[in-house]
This record gives sequence, C-alpha cells and structure tokens, in this order.
Amino acid sequence: MVKPSDFKAIQGFIRLHYTRVNPVTIGRSNPSALSSPAIPSNGVSQLQPKFSFHSLSSKPTSTNVGLYQILSSPKLNPKLQQALGLPRVNVSFASAFRLVSTKSSGFRKVDGSFARKVVDKPVKAVSSTFARYREAIGLHIDAFWKKNSLVVFGAAGVFVCIFLWRIMFGIASTFVGLSEGMAKYGFLALSSAIVAFSGLYLRSRFTINPDKVYRMTMRKINTAAEILEVMGAPLSGSDLRAYVMSGGGITFKKFKPTIRSKRCFLLFPVQGSEQKGLVSVEVKKKKGQYDMKLLAVDIPMASGPDQRLFLIGDEEEYRIGGGLISVLRDPVVKAMAATKEFDNLDRIEEEEDAERELQEAERKHREEIEKLEKEGS
Repeated sequence: MVKPSDFKAIQGFIRLHYTRVNPVTIGRSNPSALSSPAIPSNGVSQLQPKFSFHSLSSKPTSTNVGLYQILSSPKLNPKLQQALGLPRVNVSFASAFRLVSTKSSGFRKVDGSFARKVVDKPVKAVSSTFARYREAIGLHIDAFWKKNSLVVFGAAGVFVCIFLWRIMFGIASTFVGLSEGMAKYGFLALSSAIVAFSGLYLRSRFTINPDKVYRMTMRKINTAAEILEVMGAPLSGSDLRAYVMSGGGITFKKFKPTIRSKRCFLLFPVQGSEQKGLVSVEVKKKKGQYDMKLLAVDIPMASGPDQRLFLIGDEEEYRIGGGLISVLRDPVVKAMAATKEFDNLDRIEEEEDAERELQEAERKHREEIEKLEKEGS
C-alpha cells in the first residue's frame, strides 16, 4: 500500500530533476511554488542519501519505466505539471528568444558580406591602377634602355675596370714591393684588357656575324651531293649579299631583364660549273651557338618554274616572318639580273674616262708646243 510520504518523496525528486533540466524557467517562476507547505524544506536533503542520480540510467528497467517516461518527456502534460506542482514552461518566451538569436546571426552575416564588398571595391581599384602604372613604368624603362644601352654598357665597363684595378693593386702591394707608378699604370692596363676581352666575348656570344654564317653555308652546300649533282662542282659564292637581323638585345618584362634570341636572314648567289643558284639561310643564336633553321637553294630552270632544294627546313619555315626571305629575294634577283647591265655601264664609263684622259694629254701637249714656239721667237 502506497503511503502519502512516498508520494511526497517522488514529487520532491521530480521537482529537483526538473530544476536541473530547465533552471531558467524555474528561476523565472513564482518562488512561492518552491516553498510549498506540502513539502518540508528538509525533505530533499533527507532523500539524497537514499536516491542517487546514477540510478536513473539512459536504459530504463522494468521497475522505473513510468518514472523514466515522465522524466525523459520533453513536454509534460499541463495537468500533470499542475498535479506535481511543477512550473509551466514559457514557450512563447523561448520561441521569441530563438527568433531573436536567428535574426541577429542573419544580420551579422549580411553585415559581414556588406563590409567585405565595401572593402573589395577600393582594393580592386588600387590594384588595377597599380598594374597600369607598373606597365607604363616598364615601357619607359625599356625605351630608356634601347636609347641609352651603349652609355650604360660604357659606364659599367669603366666601373668594372676601376674595381679590378683597385683590387689587383691592393693584392699586389700587399705581397710584392713594386714602385707606385709601375704598379698603378700596369694594373690599370691589365684591368682594361680584361674588361675589353670580356666585352668582346659577350658580343661574340650574343650577336651573329653574317660573314661566319656565309662561310658555314658554303661548307654545307659544297658537301651536299644533291646540290652538286644539279649545279656542278665546285660552287663559288659572291660578294653580293643581303641580310636582315632581328631580335637580340635586353628587354624588360615585368621588371625582369631578359635576353632575346637573335636571328639572321641571309641571301646570296652561288655559281656552279653548270648552273647558277640563290641560297636562302635562316640562323638563330641559341646559347652562344649557331642554330641553322633554314637552308634552301633556288635553281632557275630553262623550262618551267625555279627548282627549290631544301637541305634544312621546309616550305613552312621559308614563309616565316610573313615571307621575309621572299621579300629579300626580289632585290637580290634584280641585282643578279642587272649584272650584265652594270658591266656594260662600267665598260662605257671606262671608255669615257680613257677618252677624257687622252683629250687632256693632247691639250697639255699642245700647250707645251705653243710655249716652246713663243720662247723661240
């Protein structure tokens, strides 16, 4: 049989558990409910040794199923709450608090995105302006270098010469006793020679010599069997040459100095025992070495178009640069065709010069005869 004291003990235990689960609501409830005369003030302390909170496990047993359902239910029946003496949960206040929290977090998100947009626009404008000014400054530096590169190279050479002179003079005066005048001028001459030879070496490494390209080409075509079969051996060159240089030099890209590769397009006529021809060459200076990209020989035929023989490269390489070699080919061909005309003009000029010299000699002879006749009379 259930006693009233047992019911009061269970009611106090449920009140203590509800206080731990929802302390805010209990704190906001009427304090008179906690001090109900139905339960003595020392009832809870008397029950604590007998009832442990660890006995209310998450897995209910058969003896405490009803109590577990009451304690684990998130929403108790209002009548049961009133019977147990528990305060009612202010649902509207909790919902309003969650709504305010949601709205405030959304406002923080909108505020953060708006601030980010406000900051991004000036940053993008400043970066684009800086990029434009940087490109303009790079173009000015490149133009200054192209205009004053020789002056800069000369100043650098003088500085290096003085630097080497002072270093060598200091080292020599430390270990060897030399006269001041001989040491100064001797080491000055030595440092000047070192700078001069270094400059010549760099010039030969990064520039193309057309005469050297011509000699390389003559060696190649004189050892090519397909060329010798058509034109006849041996092949001889000519002083008539046309060449164009492109590239080379130092350029500044994004404030970084870079050395451009240099190219040379060379055309010259050749003469064999049977045929004449026109040689087209394209050479690139790569890491100090000559890299021949194109070597072709145009041989005029008696019937039909000219025959073009490729030793290096192909027709696509021949049309590189917008047909630059074909543009150079026209004046060379015209100069070759005008050779006979030039020879006739030279012959006519020589005859005119000889006749003019003869007339001048006859005039001088007559003047001498007239002078002798005047003296004899």
